[in-house]
Amino acid sequence: MKKGVTMSTWGAWGYWGIVAGLVVLLAIFFACMEILYSNAKRPLTGNSGSPAGREERAPTGSKHAA
Repeated sequence: MKKGVTMSTWGAWGYWGIVAGLVVLLAIFFACMEILYSNAKRPLTGNSGSPAGREERAPTGSKHAA
């Protein structure tokens, strides 16, 4: 038995495989959150460029209470 070796070769690969998998999982999670929140910050626009569901209306000249 070699001095200073506490894990077998396959055990070390398993450990680093788990660590690498967790790092990749976190990277994908943060990338997805960035994509989702970047789309949420941008208002949805229709064909005319105004926010979806809200039509821009020209003033009619008549006075109505808001």
